[in-house]
Amino acid sequence: MEELKPLIRIQEIDLEIKRIELKLKKEIPTSLQEARQGKEKAEFLVKQVEEKFKENLKRRMDIDLEIKSIEERIKKHSQDLLKVTSNEAYKAMLKEIEEEKERKSALEDEILELLIQEEEIQKEKKEAQQEAERIKKEFSEKEEEFLRQEKELLKRLEELKKERETLASSANPRIYKLYIQIASTHGGIALSPVHDGFCSVCQMKVRPQLLEELRKGERIVRCENCSRILYIPEIEEPA
Repeated sequence: MEELKPLIRIQEIDLEIKRIELKLKKEIPTSLQEARQGKEKAEFLVKQVEEKFKENLKRRMDIDLEIKSIEERIKKHSQDLLKVTSNEAYKAMLKEIEEEKERKSALEDEILELLIQEEEIQKEKKEAQQEAERIKKEFSEKEEEFLRQEKELLKRLEELKKERETLASSANPRIYKLYIQIASTHGGIALSPVHDGFCSVCQMKVRPQLLEELRKGERIVRCENCSRILYIPEIEEPA
């Protein structure tokens, strides 16, 4: 039926518009957000390593101050030994000096351990920074690609809408209204091609009488199962 040709193309356009709008509103923003989250995660890992380095440095500085304080106490206790008059006080002072030296030795061991950790942290930091830079570059490339896609899709969307408007204005108003009614309640698909005697959408066999009416093209024929408008594709029409 000649009057269905504009509607067949309109349906193709409507489905393509729907796909483009889905890509613009959901797929591209979702993909971009996932890429951005990956970049932010990599940057966060770098900050975590930097915090570990700062904590390590702060702990070493605190230990240095504590060691200096211990050394001053040892020096003071050593001077006080000269002033002690009793044997018991002398022994107590020596014990204090020994305890301070043990504490100093333990702190010096901790500093050595922190210095070893610092080397590991520096290595970890370098690796995290390199990974962050790689992901950042990857994100920039993806963002550029998504923006390019978005621009092309918006252009295509505008072209499709203009073509649709032209087709809608030339379509039979009564049939176009029916198309809109069916499409709005059937997932945007109002027309269904018949292949090998079956409705392509619901796979219901079309009665021979309806097939004959379709071939004549004298009236609108609708599927008795899904209510969509049926048509025979041009490639299946007899020569």
